Amino acid sequence: MTKKAFVQSEREFTVSLLRSLSAKQWQAATLCKGWTVEDLAAHLVSRERNLIGGVGLVVPGLHFLHDKRLEKIKTKGHTYILKKLSRYSWWMAAVLNTAEFYVHNEDMLRGGLAKHRSAPSAEAAEILWQALSGLVRVKKDMVADLGNVQLRNAKTGAIITIPNHHAMQDTVVSGPAGEVLLYFYGRRKAAKVSVTKAEL
Repeated sequence: MTKKAFVQSEREFTVSLLRSLSAKQWQAATLCKGWTVEDLAAHLVSRERNLIGGVGLVVPGLHFLHDKRLEKIKTKGHTYILKKLSRYSWWMAAVLNTAEFYVHNEDMLRGGLAKHRSAPSAEAAEILWQALSGLVRVKKDMVADLGNVQLRNAKTGAIITIPNHHAMQDTVVSGPAGEVLLYFYGRRKAAKVSVTKAEL
């Protein structure tokens, strides 16, 4: 399975899930604090289709640009959102969406919808672990509060180490690739992992 094939399968899952929801379920809470399923779906459209909205997402002082774009997308309705999500954005490299769609699908499922799906296949899990390996190089601050961090793939034994020279503790996070990825991405309460901490 290639990264592009994986991303496409996750995108198709997103669309299939959204199509199955009632209008009320579109308003269900997600693991993204303050966001409904509708908000999250609009976000997925915005990050692929609107440069200004994307800038607003990553620059703290410009968050309002992203939020404004979300509201505009939502006014166009669910049919519009589904249409946009159904089409792969030609310029968006698969590597930029590998973790995004998986994490946000779980955000919707594990939030107010209280749904679940089968665990990723071994091939998909390996792609998620590769994505995590890349993310720790640019987003290691997401677990800076945990001190020296060791992420362990419970299925393969692979280990990713994230050192923190100012650490006061060591933390080991172990679980399946997708669950460790969710934990790293801040979904700590929802991720099915084991966490061990030791003071230095």
